[in-house]
Amino acid sequence: MTHFLKILLTAVFIVFLSGVFAQTGSISGFVKDYDSGDRVPFASVTVISENSGEPLGGAVSNDKGRFKIDDLKNGNYKVVVSFIGYQTDTINAVLVEANKLHVHLGEIVISAVSMELEGVEVRGNAKATSRKIDRQTYRAGDFETASGGTAVDVLNKLPSVSVDPDGTVSLRGTSDFMVYLNGKPTQMEASVLLNQIAASNIENIDVITVPTARYDAQGKGGIINIETKKSGADGFSISSNGLLGGSPWGNKTDKYSGYKMKDDRYGAGLHMAYRKDDFALFGGVNYNYKNVNGLRVGDARLLQSNGSYYHMVADGERPEWYENYSANWGIDYKLSANSTVSASYYYGNRTEGRSAFYVYNNFYGDVEKNPIQGIDAENHWIYNPNTDDRFGKFHTANIDLIQKFDNKSQVKLSLLYEHSNLSRHLDNLDYDFDKPNDEPGQLLKHYQQTDATPLDGFRTSVEWEKELENEGKLGIGFQPQFVKQEGGYNYDTLNVNTGAWGTNNKFNNDVELSRAIYAGYIDYSGTFGKLNLVAGLRLEYTDQLLEIGNPDYVDIFERPQQTEYKVQQLDWFPTLHLQYGFNERHVLTFAASRRINRPPTKNMVPFLYRRHYEVYLVGDPELEPEYLTNFELSLHKKVGEQSFTLTGFYRGTDNAIFRVNTVYEEENVLIRSYTNSGNVQSLGAELNANLSAGQFAKFFIGGSLYNFNAQGEVFGYKEDNSSTNWSIKGNMNLFFTKEIKFTLDFDARSSTVTTQGENYNFWMSNTALNYTPEKLAGWDFSVKVLDIFGSNQTGLNTRAYNAQQQQIFYQEVEYDRYGPIVELGVTYSLNLNGKSKKNAGSIFGKEQF
Repeated sequence: MTHFLKILLTAVFIVFLSGVFAQTGSISGFVKDYDSGDRVPFASVTVISENSGEPLGGAVSNDKGRFKIDDLKNGNYKVVVSFIGYQTDTINAVLVEANKLHVHLGEIVISAVSMELEGVEVRGNAKATSRKIDRQTYRAGDFETASGGTAVDVLNKLPSVSVDPDGTVSLRGTSDFMVYLNGKPTQMEASVLLNQIAASNIENIDVITVPTARYDAQGKGGIINIETKKSGADGFSISSNGLLGGSPWGNKTDKYSGYKMKDDRYGAGLHMAYRKDDFALFGGVNYNYKNVNGLRVGDARLLQSNGSYYHMVADGERPEWYENYSANWGIDYKLSANSTVSASYYYGNRTEGRSAFYVYNNFYGDVEKNPIQGIDAENHWIYNPNTDDRFGKFHTANIDLIQKFDNKSQVKLSLLYEHSNLSRHLDNLDYDFDKPNDEPGQLLKHYQQTDATPLDGFRTSVEWEKELENEGKLGIGFQPQFVKQEGGYNYDTLNVNTGAWGTNNKFNNDVELSRAIYAGYIDYSGTFGKLNLVAGLRLEYTDQLLEIGNPDYVDIFERPQQTEYKVQQLDWFPTLHLQYGFNERHVLTFAASRRINRPPTKNMVPFLYRRHYEVYLVGDPELEPEYLTNFELSLHKKVGEQSFTLTGFYRGTDNAIFRVNTVYEEENVLIRSYTNSGNVQSLGAELNANLSAGQFAKFFIGGSLYNFNAQGEVFGYKEDNSSTNWSIKGNMNLFFTKEIKFTLDFDARSSTVTTQGENYNFWMSNTALNYTPEKLAGWDFSVKVLDIFGSNQTGLNTRAYNAQQQQIFYQEVEYDRYGPIVELGVTYSLNLNGKSKKNAGSIFGKEQF
């Protein structure tokens, strides 16, 4: 028995030792696309022994980009990830050992590269749009009529996005949304930043109408994220582009002042990048200048104390101009397999302005312009030339550090600083006008308004993320930001008798704004069978102080006169995203969120701008934040090569800020300002379709239909305005040959009610022809015709009533911008083993521009 026990114990010990020494490990991870951030399915992953150089195993990533390679002995390995159309990536020094049998590499990022195979040509048409759980993504390259332009031109091609006559970008009817650049948050005014990003540098645009908790809660319309073109390939690359165009048939001259309107537009850009192994250096410069000429017709009437109306009927030329140039540089460096640092600097200089040369016919009459007995109705003519220029210089620097850990977690640290110089100058003159002789007479008034409001901003971020089971992730972040803006405003009037300035300074003012936002979030994402879930909660505490130097300035609205306005409050913002895939061709998505819209400084400062003869514009320091509740339900369906996305949406805004008008009786002009006075609701649906006709044509059509309702109380009168709105946009690409592509797009929008009136309908169409000669590698030539039917006409009206339902004022404005516009563009790219491009931009200042 004793002998038997010895044999048994010896056998057990041998089995135990063999089990210990025979233990094997595994390596797992995810494959991710560098540009889009999507997981890459069906990528090849190979494990190679660092000692022998022999491949020891391999796998293919599944439909969620996950891979796992088992049965690996203790040792050092290289992991090689490859996929057709992507640069191969290698992870060195992966150690499998007894105390660490399973190694999880996290996300391995691979980058797309351009490839030419001699004797083999592969042609296919990528979809213009794709859908993810929290966003709709559009390929910028499919909108050729925007090439040579800026990001605003690309955005104007997308469904639910529109650009108004002043260049303001709106998303589903609201201009209050956040701009992200390459996934980094900004707080800038969209039309300013986007006008400084060349369309040729944009890869994709993400429209995120219901953002998750890790994104800023600021902005009613959600987020627009601009992804610029990048590549991870080693080598040096350089690309350049140029643009020349104009509309000489719209080249007018104001016959009263002799001002000759320019019609030309031109631009150029140069971008360079160098990447070697774990090091990348990039930089570039851009310049863009354009003129937009047009005509403005206006009709306004103001109620008088005697029951009559003071009418102001005007028309005249209205040229606009936009000039911007920017420069940026940056560096990316991979310190180790788990550590990456990047830094960048951006400089931008933005100028935009408009002139107006209006002749006003002023008289008293009834609402229909008929004379009233006993009231002098004699016509009084005024010639009002005026110019409004805005200037901005932006300096932004940032640094990011990402540190990964072996426990499937990572920490990202970010720091950003911005200094912006913002200023404005408005020159406004009134001349007596001799109508019989059709010429200006004596100078009656001359106003000048200037301001300077420099800004300093800081933004920091600490984010921790850990991978969990069921392919889930847990994220926690702290994202404080601080802004300080101060400056002064000067309103000056010329004494026309003595020629001396400084005769009227009652409107002079100065302000100082300090705003701190302490934000933190927690979110969880996971996969449960066919269900994907992202749920999160974001908290933001606002500590804001606005100090006014001259509180008497705001008595035109009979508001309380205060020198300080404080906001100190904590807000919470839950988010939820659910996505259920019935199969690969049918996906259902639900999203819900709560958001906030804090008014920018420029809408709060009580600086009184007399933009032209009939209107003053002034901010309201009492403005409070708006709050938004948003729901969306989307069904994405593929039918053969065609794909469709139908989205139902609801957006409700509480404590809504309205842009309103009233009458300043002392000078018989309109006062335009902002106020929290009601609620806004939008309920409707949006349909996007990607249609393909083989390899020679593809079409994108997007449209929306929704009910819009604005309710509130404006100056004691209750408003309740509703309209059924619709929009439709389309884009057609025809590939005649592999060298020639033809593009045609159109944009049509219905009229819509506003708080105090209506914005009129609009439609326009553009076309482009691109030639990429096979024998001139790297060159691309284009001819564009914008507004091919000369239909770029917009208009609006506003009105207000008193408690007795008597109309206080009415104003109607129509703009006709001269077209068509012809543009010639050329692009040249020299790629030596790849390229890398990045852009950055102002974070805080452009919101105030």
